[in-house]
Amino acid sequence: MKSLKFFKPALATTLAIVVGWLLSVRPAEAGYTVTLQQVGPDVVATGSGAINLTGLIHAGYLTYGWGPGVLPGAADDGWGGVIAGRISTGPTIAGSVDSYHLGPSGPTSFGSGGGADASSGSGDTVGTAADCSKDGSDCDRFLIVPRGYVSGTFLSDSATYSGKTFATLGVTPGTYVWTWGTGANQNFTLKIPPAPPTTSPATNVASFSATLNGSVNPNGATTTVYFQYGPTTSYGSTTPMQTQTGNTVRTISANITGLTASTVYHFRIVAHNSAGTTYGGDRTFTTLSPTGAPVVTTNPATLIASLSATLNGSVDPHGLTTTFYFQYGTTTSYGHTTIMQGRIGNLYQSVSANISGLSASTTYHFRIVAVNNAGTVYGADRTFTTLSATGAPVVITNPATNVTSSSATLNGTVDPHGLTTTVYFQYGTTTSYGHTTASQSKTGNTYQAVAANISGLTASTTYHFRIVATNSAGTRYGSDRTFTTP
Repeated sequence: MKSLKFFKPALATTLAIVVGWLLSVRPAEAGYTVTLQQVGPDVVATGSGAINLTGLIHAGYLTYGWGPGVLPGAADDGWGGVIAGRISTGPTIAGSVDSYHLGPSGPTSFGSGGGADASSGSGDTVGTAADCSKDGSDCDRFLIVPRGYVSGTFLSDSATYSGKTFATLGVTPGTYVWTWGTGANQNFTLKIPPAPPTTSPATNVASFSATLNGSVNPNGATTTVYFQYGPTTSYGSTTPMQTQTGNTVRTISANITGLTASTVYHFRIVAHNSAGTTYGGDRTFTTLSPTGAPVVTTNPATLIASLSATLNGSVDPHGLTTTFYFQYGTTTSYGHTTIMQGRIGNLYQSVSANISGLSASTTYHFRIVAVNNAGTVYGADRTFTTLSATGAPVVITNPATNVTSSSATLNGTVDPHGLTTTVYFQYGTTTSYGHTTASQSKTGNTYQAVAANISGLTASTTYHFRIVATNSAGTRYGSDRTFTTP
């Protein structure tokens, strides 16, 4: 970002660019509004409205360098001050502009990033800026308008940041309002709605139910997310709202029921924060007929040990009494089957089967198979590889139970992996833990549940814990989990 100079009669002052913003809980009264939106691979700023200059002191004029740009955070201006919170729109080659003092109120940022100059822009040159001391105090805040601007005249402009996202620009979604009076058009508003969420394909589509999926990045603002769905693009039904925060993409899903069989449904994800509402693209799915052949999915194997494993899948009986089982073996010819199990209904149900008698260090293939009066269906083939005959233990930290204000039960799972193994839990108020439970001894080649009761805890406190196991082949640490005492 360039630092700018404003010229007054017989006086030149150096200006570092900083925006004065006011995050307002009330809507702005008309005035000038800039909206930042993620449009495909670019961020686009569009501004429009009128500005009432009444009460503002003319600070001078700028003859060069004021192009469209955004700087949500802070940066050194090179003259002993700081740049923070700039927003401006208009042509990249701008003419001279007038500047006006805006006053002392308003936040100095709308994010924490270094921002960027716009790739292109058009319309009127409009922006707001401030010149602050190094510590961010003693700010002179300015409003930038076209040279000779007539108070109350309508303004319109835009700017494009090619290949940028809210994350790379460092902006935080929300509504930011800067005011210098109570009259109409005496405000400058920045709206940053959440980046459009993504509508993903529906899953677990059954006769009367389905799971809707999507993703959203809250970009640092508290964001509510939900799905709209129905037989047309008018939708008509919504899922319960979910609240998301943070700065990473979150996967969102919602189960819906009460659907009609053999019907096409439209759906999309919707995200809302204080700056506005954005919509994902429309997708469709078609519910199954009331009855029919079962629908199956082969899921990854779990609890894989040297000589055993658990096979997993899901099955929708599709309205008819259905039997299912797993095929497994060292090739896709399989050769072994698990015991048949029965299911009924029109919903997807998780199923599993434990198998043993396997060979160590061997790759196995498996798939789920389901049969009813309408036909036989085979799930996709999956593979897993058994562990070596002996080795370091395998551990899983499971959720705590029996949590009271002063005690809890810590839980985990351990496979001793063919060697005598000692196992215990670490716990404490941080991930440094600081406390351990008594050691327990385990042997064998299967996964075994482990639990330990702890006491002497403090009420209303969050505790971290993990399982630890050691044998002659090494020490293994489970993942960290937490619980909070009431």
